[in-house]
Amino acid sequence: MLDRLKTKTRLHQLGIGDDNLCAVCGSSPETVPHLFFYCPFRSECREIVMTWLGYHSSRNSDYPLLNWVQRYTKVKFKKTMCFTAIASLAYNVWKARNEAVWALKVPTISVVTNQIKFEVKHRVQQLLSAKVRSRDKEWIYAL
Repeated sequence: MLDRLKTKTRLHQLGIGDDNLCAVCGSSPETVPHLFFYCPFRSECREIVMTWLGYHSSRNSDYPLLNWVQRYTKVKFKKTMCFTAIASLAYNVWKARNEAVWALKVPTISVVTNQIKFEVKHRVQQLLSAKVRSRDKEWIYAL
């Protein structure tokens, strides 16, 4: 990681802000590893999204999770769905963090996961090609 994100810990080191605790969970200092890998809020969101896709993985970090998806997901279309979901998860966790910091309102896990599901499903549906098997199309429409 290049440590370029303006996390609360980084801002606190610059003398900006009152504390350095995670704006979403409030349990640990807000660092990039905490926010994107170890935050209980993010972990719960990841678990819900992966269950929604029909996968269960105990990997906490995205890198091992991406490797796991690459290795054990046989259908290319489903790999793409998982990768899209993981990218959307990172984006929406940062968005939730910004809302907590700037609007002083922490979105619920349900709101964040529903947004991820909506974004992933509709983005992939927009990009469906004729090469996608009908079984995979039925799977995405059933989500």
